[in-house]
Amino acid sequence: MTTAAQHPVRYVDVQHAPQRHGRATEHGATQPDAGQQQTVRSEAGQQPAGGQPHDPTAPGQDPDAASLRLAYREVGDPAAPVLLLLHALGESSLSWDPLLGDLAALGYRALAPDARGHGDSDRPGQYAYELMAADTLAFCAALGVTDVSGLAVVGHSMGAVTAAIVTSALNTTAPSADAGTTASAPGPVTRLVLEDATPTRPGGPQFEPFDEPDHPVPFDWPLVNALRAQRSDPDPAWWDDALRITAPVLVVAGGPTSNVDQADLTDFTAGVAHGKLVEIRVGHMVHDEAPDEFLAVVTDFLRR
Repeated sequence: MTTAAQHPVRYVDVQHAPQRHGRATEHGATQPDAGQQQTVRSEAGQQPAGGQPHDPTAPGQDPDAASLRLAYREVGDPAAPVLLLLHALGESSLSWDPLLGDLAALGYRALAPDARGHGDSDRPGQYAYELMAADTLAFCAALGVTDVSGLAVVGHSMGAVTAAIVTSALNTTAPSADAGTTASAPGPVTRLVLEDATPTRPGGPQFEPFDEPDHPVPFDWPLVNALRAQRSDPDPAWWDDALRITAPVLVVAGGPTSNVDQADLTDFTAGVAHGKLVEIRVGHMVHDEAPDEFLAVVTDFLRR
């Protein structure tokens, strides 16, 4: 979606603790458990790092940790409950920008980060859904999203997969006895909205790699095929763990013109404890193509 930004971009540095127990994949990345403790350092308002990873030897950095600068947009009372919005592949927080004011007006602190490799966030060269989930938890910790009453999450496409992994991590992990870990972790997800996507389940289609385009794109191209490879061979836990989510889940389907298998959306909605499926027949980019209808459906869901 191309639109003039209504809300400024901010920046925060997040720092992942060294990963010791990640699941190695054939895609070249180590996939950490999304619920691991994160060490974070917030520096909102600084200039972007030009798409380059931070120097881990800089003052204040743990040389054994992976540091990442994430861009984000924020609207609403900082003391209000958090509504986290995760964008689709190839998009950025700009795609949520037109809706942030209306969503914040519902009584939320609306936060929309640019995922790694997207928008104004760093482009570290390593991409996996589990890394994006870990980034999301580190982002929440850096911005003080630690209210034990929890938060609401909305995810579109790639962001929906990340949102489900994050929800599974937050809602199924028992509180740690380590006070430092507990203090930096958000509470459980109380409402989850998945826009025209669910976690990929095994046995689905194979996604062949795309050729790199001969023109500039507003994201780090290698992430496309890294994530397509994961979708071709997904971790079975993505689907299985997500089906154990007991918080209310709204699935917004784009209908028959979407490039997403709508049967997956139907099956997922039926499989979770408190699922609701709403169809808005505009294709995959629901909140772009039908923002008023999308906003009305989500507003009704969040207010219940």
